[in-house]
Amino acid sequence: MKKLIPLFVVGFLSLAVVLVYQLRPQKIAPDYLQLSVENEVSTFDQTLAYSDDAFTVMSQVLEPPFQYHYLKRPYEVMPLIAENVPEVSDDGKTYSFKLKSGIFFHPHPSFGGKLRELHAEDFALALKRIAFEPIKSPFRSFFLETLVGFKEFGQMVGDDWRKLKTSPLSGLKISGQNITLKLLRQEPNLIYYLALSALAPLPWEVVEYHKNDLSHTLVGTGPYQYLGFTNKTYQLQTFDQYREDFYPASGDRYANTQDLLKSSKEKIPFVRFANFHVLSTEEERWDAFMQKKIDLLAVPKGLLSRLLGNAGKLRNELEESGVQIKHFPVQALRWLAFDMRDPVWGKNLKLREAVAHGIDVEAYIELMSQKTNLKAHSLMVPGLPGYDPSSSLPYHYDLAKAKQLMIEAGYPNGEGLKELEYATRGNQDVNIVEATFIQEQLAKLGIKVKFKVLTFNEFLSQGRAGKLQFFTDNWLFDYPDGENILQLLVGSNAPGINKAGYSNPKVDQLYSTLRITTDAQEKIHLMEQIQEIVMKDLPWIPLMYESSYVLLAPHVKNYRKSSVARNFVKYIKLTAEERK
Repeated sequence: MKKLIPLFVVGFLSLAVVLVYQLRPQKIAPDYLQLSVENEVSTFDQTLAYSDDAFTVMSQVLEPPFQYHYLKRPYEVMPLIAENVPEVSDDGKTYSFKLKSGIFFHPHPSFGGKLRELHAEDFALALKRIAFEPIKSPFRSFFLETLVGFKEFGQMVGDDWRKLKTSPLSGLKISGQNITLKLLRQEPNLIYYLALSALAPLPWEVVEYHKNDLSHTLVGTGPYQYLGFTNKTYQLQTFDQYREDFYPASGDRYANTQDLLKSSKEKIPFVRFANFHVLSTEEERWDAFMQKKIDLLAVPKGLLSRLLGNAGKLRNELEESGVQIKHFPVQALRWLAFDMRDPVWGKNLKLREAVAHGIDVEAYIELMSQKTNLKAHSLMVPGLPGYDPSSSLPYHYDLAKAKQLMIEAGYPNGEGLKELEYATRGNQDVNIVEATFIQEQLAKLGIKVKFKVLTFNEFLSQGRAGKLQFFTDNWLFDYPDGENILQLLVGSNAPGINKAGYSNPKVDQLYSTLRITTDAQEKIHLMEQIQEIVMKDLPWIPLMYESSYVLLAPHVKNYRKSSVARNFVKYIKLTAEERK
């Protein structure tokens, strides 16, 4: 662990770095946008990939039928490669839309050097691969009880991927470029599912060429084509046969006040090349930005003091250098979780309650975010339907009460309690700092905690396999509906995205009702009921709502951060100015 440095020293060093940024002249090449991701992507298979780093790269290349409006909040879904918003039958069980013609896939050896046009069958294949059971797609649960014939299709093709092409999926009808989806029941969130990269059309030739292993393959119809991974960098280049597309001509109040509409109706994409550098540590990302190797930096929480120290003076220095500082809310929740299948921790509610009362969340937020994040008081996050700013959790930091609960749990001062294994959500410094904080907090209750330091990819794989006893988790919403996070608490999703292995029949029943409810107020009521049960059972301890400070190089224009609208690169414009 690094030693703590006094704040005034951090401020001085940071100011020196800023001055270096100011004084180093460098001519900007407007055709290159340099970005970063935190981890190497374990798979680019759109049916399987489920990490923010993967989505960040993939969303520039793949195009599902629909997308989110870049400049509007609340989020508005609009056609991308679809010609129209879906037509929905009166009973809400049939969705129909048409894909645009004249759209082409990026080059691939399987195309024999010819342009390969998009067909509706390519969308069908993407959906069928989600149903293909051996892939174990995290998106499978979205359609399992929703789409007619989806479950039966998976059983029919078994483990033979070659059957994907010719086997019919009864709930999917194709006629030319027209697509019809027949549902078992109403699914109000289907329009959000159709905006997921997992449903980007996929050519059979590519699947066949790679024998259904698309881990390192990324072929889409988007504005950028994937060139490969070299020197720890994912390289993208504009697709010369990309259709005509234009920057949005309207936006919300933020878009207007932040000058995000100056490029209205201009042809996109603007930038010729986009590189995503794998920079695994906070210091790597900070140094890369200050050395002008990347153009955008979501400031790591551990380095926020470099922006916000000394009553804002340092921030002024950054602004004077031409660097833009933006603050964005992020639709994300962070929480502590227990393995509810554990014979001790999963069965002893008093133990979990002791931890809930024994964690100083305010101190946690100060340590992890320099007080820039908000304390969580529900499972819903600000900006989502169902979020209630007046709600509260049924516990608070109270060390005396926590110690009493340890006695009631049968483990006074931790006596007789085996060591608790905490798994980190990555192997960066911030993950170790977080683990150490939790270890020290629980030591006050006599609970001994040991670390299991995992890479992020290891955390995901072990979590989905149900092999984590105690851990911190985080959820960036896939679509703007509270149902998206509540699926992580459904019994049928464990093992899988329900890493805690939590199962409560009443929650499962309420969630099933929630999924088919179209009345907005009824949905909110159902979410409230689920939250009340979950907070009593306590598989999770909500900690904080995430936010993000982003630094933009002076020449970067049109950037707006979003946790669901990830296809942002096509909107970015670089001005050919010199930094001094």
